Amino acid sequence: MNRMDVLLRNKDVLSGLFFLLVAAVFAYGALRLPMGSAIRMGPGYFPLVLSGMLAFFGVLTVLTGVRNASERNAVSSIAWLRLLLVSGSALFFAIALDGLGFPITVFVTILIAARASKDFRLVPALLLAALSSAAAWFIFAGALGLPLAALGSWLTGA
Repeated sequence: MNRMDVLLRNKDVLSGLFFLLVAAVFAYGALRLPMGSAIRMGPGYFPLVLSGMLAFFGVLTVLTGVRNASERNAVSSIAWLRLLLVSGSALFFAIALDGLGFPITVFVTILIAARASKDFRLVPALLLAALSSAAAWFIFAGALGLPLAALGSWLTGA
C-alpha cells in the first residue's frame, strides 16, 4: 500500500478532515450573521470562534495522522449500520420532539443510539435511557425552567 493510500485510510486523517468540514460549514453559517465585536458580540461571533477552534483541532488531528500514518492505524471498513443508527437517532430527536414530548423522545433517542454499540444489551440500555431521560427532564425542565412539553402533540391530540 503506498503512502497516499495509507494516509487516506488513517483514522486521524479522516477524523481531522471531518472536523475541518464541519468547521467550514458552521463558519459559513456564522459569517452570514452579524458579528458585532469582542465587547458587544453579535449572533455570529461565538459560532465563528467555535468553528475556528474546531478547525484548529482538525488541523492538529490531520497532522498527527500524517506523522503517525501506518497500516495498523487504517480504517478497515466503515460500520454503516452503526453510523446510520447514531445519525438516525439525532434525526429522530429533531423530528419527534414536538410530537412525543421531551422525556419520551430522549428515551427513544438513547435506545436507538445505544443499539449502535457492539456490546448492546437491552436491559442496561433501557436503564440508561430511563435514567438519562429523567435526569435530562430534571435538569432542563426542572432546574433550568425550560418550557419543554412532557407529552407532545402526537400523544395529546393538540
